[in-house]
Formats: sequence, structure tokens, C-alpha cells
Amino acid sequence: MALRLLKSDLCTAVHVSLRLDFDTHNGHGHAYSCAHGRGLMDCVARFMGEMKATPAPGKPGKTLLDDTLVLVMSEFGRSWASRGSDGSYSLPDDHHPYTSVCFAGGNVAGNRQVGTYTTRGLGVPVDIIEENGQPSKRVPRSADVVTTALRIMGMEPHEFFIPGGYGEVMGLRKA
Repeated sequence: MALRLLKSDLCTAVHVSLRLDFDTHNGHGHAYSCAHGRGLMDCVARFMGEMKATPAPGKPGKTLLDDTLVLVMSEFGRSWASRGSDGSYSLPDDHHPYTSVCFAGGNVAGNRQVGTYTTRGLGVPVDIIEENGQPSKRVPRSADVVTTALRIMGMEPHEFFIPGGYGEVMGLRKA
């Protein structure tokens, strides 16, 4: 349905929520999570492939994917595997305050990873341009993801306001 709406040029934004529930706490471990992750990425790949094969309405030479920002994200991550005193690993089955976001589509500088985690599962600082225009290096926050998405879509910092401060994560928007 979302793809049909975008193809018809009846709307400029859609939200797709897949019925793959990662918040299970079922104790099934890694294989279960991997199967869910694979299912999610297969759906995203098919969706983006169809967008890439569809001409953008009213924009000769451009595809629907060229004219769209795709974000794949979650409101939380999963806890990291931990090693027990006997040397065995306990697989993650709980919420974790750090997560990741995939940016794809038009105006995204592709084929790169920005940011990483420490061996303890904490975020590592990245280059950010703060709302006052000054460069900094810090762990990104949710407001920075929103700001980066708005900047990728062509909005200038003076055209929006996010309470609590924000910055653009560098390296994601095409130069």
C-alpha cells in the first residue's frame, strides 16, 4: 500500500511498520533474532528495489528512490551478549539504550558506516555540526537523527526547531 501511494504521487510521506516483533523476551536467542532481522531486511530490500525501478512522477531521469529518504530504525536496541564466569556467552534478550539507524535513498551519501560501539556496547562520539553551526564530536542522540533526516531532505537549520538542542551527523548527507 505504501509503495502504491508513493507511486501515485498522492502523498509525500509514508510510515511502514512491519509485523516483525523484536520485543519478545522469549529466550529463543540468536537464531530467532537473526531470522527476524533477515525478514525485515528482505522486506526493506524489495521495497527499495521497487522504488529504484519506478520513475519519479514528474521528474524525468529520476527514480522514486532518488526522490525519497528511507529510514530503518527502532526506538531501542538489544542488550549485548555477555560472558559468564564459566566462559559461556549469554545472548541478548533485553532492551538497550543505544540503537542504530539506516539512512538510504536520494541525497544520502551511500556505502558508508558512521559511528560504532565500544566493546561494552556504548556509543562512540562522531562528528556533528551543532545547531549553532559549530563542529563537535559526541555520541549522537535521537534529535540528531531527526535533524540529519531534515537536512538530507533539504531543510536548512533555521527552518525547524527541536527542543533540547540538536546537530547534524556529518558524513550522511551528499555534499
